[in-house]
Amino acid sequence: MATLTLPLLLWTAVVATVVTVDVTGYLVAASRAQAAADAAALAAAADVRGPRAAATRVVAAAGASLERCDCGGGRAEVAVGVPVPGIVVPRLGARRVVATARAGLVRPGW
Repeated sequence: MATLTLPLLLWTAVVATVVTVDVTGYLVAASRAQAAADAAALAAAADVRGPRAAATRVVAAAGASLERCDCGGGRAEVAVGVPVPGIVVPRLGARRVVATARAGLVRPGW
């Protein structure tokens, strides 16, 4: 009985560590995607001459990819994707996290 306890305990600890690291990687990727989406939406809304180019520059600087950009006229709605690192979580189907954000210019005095 004692000869099985230590290997089983070590195996359980390794599995728990891998799952913890993977879930943390997913949460970090989700946070990065949301931050990049927020910044891209603000950049696209503020740049009335080239909103899509502004959003693309911001997203590329964040190491993400621009999935969708409905931009123009001082308003922007963007979707940004970030790959999920790890061993377990990507195999369960969460290979990529996509976050969306909206921004718009407001007239002074509102």
